[in-house]
Amino acid sequence: MTVDEYNDCVDAHADGLYRFMLKQVRDVEKARDLVQESFAKMWLKVEEIDPSKAKSYLFSTGYHTIIDQIRREKKQGN
Repeated sequence: MTVDEYNDCVDAHADGLYRFMLKQVRDVEKARDLVQESFAKMWLKVEEIDPSKAKSYLFSTGYHTIIDQIRREKKQGN
């Protein structure tokens, strides 16, 4: 995936990913942070990602980012 393809992916899927995150965590700020973290994780692997699978990769990464956040919060609460 090139930088331009990554930027197109951000433009095309940021809103959808945000709505997905917001529905899961029900906290606006947390959802924004999780979206940003998901795109950062995607950026780290940008050269390995097939552009035709970018949306799938992004939403999978987003889902795992939510799970990681929940686990961190549980660990801090205990």
